[in-house]
Amino acid sequence: MHTSTLFRKSSAALASLLIGLTASSVLADPCGMVPPVYVGNDVPIARVGEQKTYVFFKDGVETVVIRPGFEGKVEEFGMLIPFPAIPDLRKVSDNIFPHIAAAVDPPEVVIDVRIRFLARRSRSLVANSSRPVSRASGLALAKNEVRVAKEEAVGMYEVAVLEAGSSAALKKWVDEHGFQFPEGMDDACNDYVKQGWCFVAVKTKVGPQKGVDPKPGMRKVNSSLPAGSTFDGNVQAMGFRFKVNQLVVPMRLSTFNEGDLHNIVYILGDKPLKIRSVPEEYVVRQISGAQLLKNVIDPLPLRIIGGTVSSLQPFQKNNLKQRRDPSPHNGAAKDLFAADLLAVKEGRLTHPHEEVEKMLLAVGERLSLRGPEIDKLNEASLKAERDETARQGLEDLKGMTLSVIDGSFPREVLASRNLTFSPYKMPGRRNKREFYDAKTLKPAPAQPGAIHYGEVSSIAPPINELPRANASKAHGSRPVGTSLAFAICTCLCIGAVIGVRRGGKKTIVTLLLAGRLVAGLFGALETAVAQDKSEKKAAAKEPTNLELIDKLGEPKTAAAAAEKLIARGKPVVPDLLGEALEGNNMVLRGWAIVCLSEIGGKDVEKRLTEMYQDKKQSRLVRTWAAAGMVQLSKSSDDLLKLANLIPQFPALGRPIGLRLVAELGKKGNDVTAEDLLNVTLRVPQLQKSLAPAILAKGADSLATALVTAKNQNVRRQAAAYLGTLAAKGEDAVPAVVVKAYQFDAKAKDVPWTGGPLFIPGIQWKKDDAKALVGNLIAWFLWCERNNKKTHHTALHNNLRSLQLAAAAGYTSPGFQQTGTDRWLTIWGQAVGKAELEKLLKAQGAEQEPRYKKILDGLD
Repeated sequence: MHTSTLFRKSSAALASLLIGLTASSVLADPCGMVPPVYVGNDVPIARVGEQKTYVFFKDGVETVVIRPGFEGKVEEFGMLIPFPAIPDLRKVSDNIFPHIAAAVDPPEVVIDVRIRFLARRSRSLVANSSRPVSRASGLALAKNEVRVAKEEAVGMYEVAVLEAGSSAALKKWVDEHGFQFPEGMDDACNDYVKQGWCFVAVKTKVGPQKGVDPKPGMRKVNSSLPAGSTFDGNVQAMGFRFKVNQLVVPMRLSTFNEGDLHNIVYILGDKPLKIRSVPEEYVVRQISGAQLLKNVIDPLPLRIIGGTVSSLQPFQKNNLKQRRDPSPHNGAAKDLFAADLLAVKEGRLTHPHEEVEKMLLAVGERLSLRGPEIDKLNEASLKAERDETARQGLEDLKGMTLSVIDGSFPREVLASRNLTFSPYKMPGRRNKREFYDAKTLKPAPAQPGAIHYGEVSSIAPPINELPRANASKAHGSRPVGTSLAFAICTCLCIGAVIGVRRGGKKTIVTLLLAGRLVAGLFGALETAVAQDKSEKKAAAKEPTNLELIDKLGEPKTAAAAAEKLIARGKPVVPDLLGEALEGNNMVLRGWAIVCLSEIGGKDVEKRLTEMYQDKKQSRLVRTWAAAGMVQLSKSSDDLLKLANLIPQFPALGRPIGLRLVAELGKKGNDVTAEDLLNVTLRVPQLQKSLAPAILAKGADSLATALVTAKNQNVRRQAAAYLGTLAAKGEDAVPAVVVKAYQFDAKAKDVPWTGGPLFIPGIQWKKDDAKALVGNLIAWFLWCERNNKKTHHTALHNNLRSLQLAAAAGYTSPGFQQTGTDRWLTIWGQAVGKAELEKLLKAQGAEQEPRYKKILDGLD
């Protein structure tokens, strides 16, 4: 990975276990061991799996796409990435790398015709943004200076492009803006500074912020949210496109990450390539552009087992066209390839739809919408633009080659140089799925049946026609103003030259005409200057509501315009409603809903409700309207009612969860784990959104819910979340559970009175397990001596756990109900006579004949 990750380290990872516990399972097993609850990737940031990188290079345009190979609390995540030129930034599909792999090796649609025999049996944006700056001679910066060349909010990230005079200056900036600067990076960073490279600093947003455009270094956090409540389990993919003379991939800073440097690099170039100083054997696949084009536009391969095309039954043909559509599998890769190729063709670093997507992301962030559900809606709203990009750019894919390079890159190579590439064509005998399947990263096993590529005419027509470049646009077009100025200057020069050549009066006449043309040009210039002054004077006046609404469509003015509209309050509501309900520009509609959700009022609530209920509106607009209602909610009850919309609008889970935690915290910030667990049981759709806040409450609060909650399902969920904390590496969990069930001979009742007894199903260590079981055995005896035998079943259900028995060192009697004497004997055999006698003395029972007999039997 060519980034230096800036995070709090942890090696803990969750086991992929159960996500929910149904009421029926609770009733069937009212007490016992409870497995951890699976809450997604909610672990502290840790590197996982292979680091994957996509690289494109053609005619001086390079793209680098990364989705960091890390998981955990995204508010802790950051990156520092060097680039040779200021890049344009964009969000890329989070599924981009599986889609690239499926573009190399498309998945097969398999039909086994033998099954039938068995069945018988049984608004537009400026396209060009930042321009690359040449840095061949280095940066003219003082050593202690850092210049911020660009700032953007891209989805969940705050991004700053930095030019630094030294590594020390860069480190100071990073430290002052909430990042960490790993030790040992100074030399590598100074090398990049000397070469005139810039640095892209990326970090995740730390909390909702109103009234300002998100800026790197923004550290204001909504203090009513407990730690962890902003987690969304999604480290999004990012794309960087820039101009550079030679293909280079900066990976030196990746060596400051711990662990194996296993990398997979997908390089799309105009020739097959390898990485210099990396073994040739790491090149595992090379796909020609012509084949790659077929893979992303042709129907998926069809494998028929036990027959031929003619053997297919009608029901097997019905949805075959849909099943063979490649778009769900490698469509994101097709869009990426086409966008990069069109950028080269049109000589720009960013496309209009890429800028629109960033603005849609900004709207979503303002409404606390983040994650795969809202990403899909954003992508759907831009489908026509993406398809047009593919139509114009994809044809050039034929002249390219995609090389796949997979392996653990030598740390010494990465530490000393950037990755550079050289031509290399791998042996044909290795360039097969049988040696390396890009989807599984290992050899593909032999499959039975016959494979059919492309169109199967008797089944379905081609899914996509080959995109053709728009010839009228391929050469670009000169802006009208530029063309007019060029024409006038050309006429002036030609007229002067012709007149001088002919001499005499004609020369004078010609020059006079030329003079008039010059005067005309100066007059036009004066008019333009006057108009500019007039515009500046007009700009000094307070803009109208509609003028402000228009500014919502520009990235640099949207946030400030929104704040002015919100400050004007109710008088602007009619204009905002008009835009939100009937506007033609999705960005303007989104920002209008944002403004309405922060102004509020009964009319706003009524209209937003109508919008999310109106099925004629796009699902994105309906989701924004519903999220606006979440922002307007005044109580936890209002939020719980809106939670019923989550199945219809899944992206609402996050904003409702955040608002609900904040609302509960208003009680004095004393919201407990039990409070949150009660909410998830009342509205199960909120379990995923509230899981981070529940875990953030810690083991003590969860243990309290474990033994005192009135609702037995809350107790069971508390046990499950304790198990999750333990799986994350929270060492305090066993001790907290042991303390919760600590035996007290003077107690008037058992600790878990009023509900079932649950134990977290964790990897118990021997000492902790013995301490816990010792307490439970003591309570078993206490219950009998104090006529509380109704608790025996609960105790037995936990003590018989094979997992607990193996950890503590005794033999479980299984499901057979076991009495006090038998449990004392089992425990005495495991821990010895002295320990059992100690247990009996705590209750004054060591001399009673019945128990003395058990002790004597242990001699």
